[in-house]
Amino acid sequence: MKLIFGFVGCIFLATAQAPEFEVASVKRAGPSDLDRLAHFPAAIADKIGFEGGPGTKNPERINYKAVSLQGLLARAFNLKAHQISGPSWLASERYVIEAVVPSGANPEELRLMLQKLLTERFQITVHHETKSASVYRLKVAKNGPKLAIGQPMPQYKDDEERRAAMQQRSQENLEAMKRKGALGMRGARTMGLQNGTVERFAELLSSNLDHPVRDMTGLAGNYSFNLEWSADSSAESLGPSLFTAIQEQLGLKLEAGQEQLAFLVVDKAEKTPTSN
Repeated sequence: MKLIFGFVGCIFLATAQAPEFEVASVKRAGPSDLDRLAHFPAAIADKIGFEGGPGTKNPERINYKAVSLQGLLARAFNLKAHQISGPSWLASERYVIEAVVPSGANPEELRLMLQKLLTERFQITVHHETKSASVYRLKVAKNGPKLAIGQPMPQYKDDEERRAAMQQRSQENLEAMKRKGALGMRGARTMGLQNGTVERFAELLSSNLDHPVRDMTGLAGNYSFNLEWSADSSAESLGPSLFTAIQEQLGLKLEAGQEQLAFLVVDKAEKTPTSN
């Protein structure tokens, strides 16, 4: 028997042998799920909310806590979050998914399982589209980069310890900014990446801007990034804007441009998933 999922422009046919979760629970995130990630930006919260699955320490179970449907679709279709287009709530509403993965499943099979599960539970209809979109191009500024060599990443015994350490660093950064005065005012923001590529840093920048950021620096290797700025554009704000901070603190710059980008467009989706 063949099942046709509701994907316009890219229709998937699933036979009886197609991979699927043995058991799956999908529900809206509760207060306790949201509180544990409250200190993190949305893009970071999405990434650390995904636990388990093929290639992890717990390959036969997934435990996704307080993740957005945008993040789920990006993971299911192997795309970046900015390539998912649709209602604004796709990025703001949060969900919890717990499921048992068949033994021996690989990452590609997990993506197919997620596609099927999301389609069924959220009644999703999508299509693929390539269109011209605004982007920011990250380039080296006139006087050259001011990037430190990446620092060794700390080792954690498990994901819980890693998340606790990230939350602690986030709180320490917030308190440090408050002590600094100017950046401690309304709209203060901070971003850190201890050891990562410029491409990875560009992905993090994308979550703080209205358009995706493309790495055009040509810089290879891993670096340490520490950025502080103010998102408050009022006269009371004494901190630099994000654009100014990138140039002054990192020796990089952002330039606006247009590019042809591939999108997964969500035509229809329900906020509340169907019962388990």
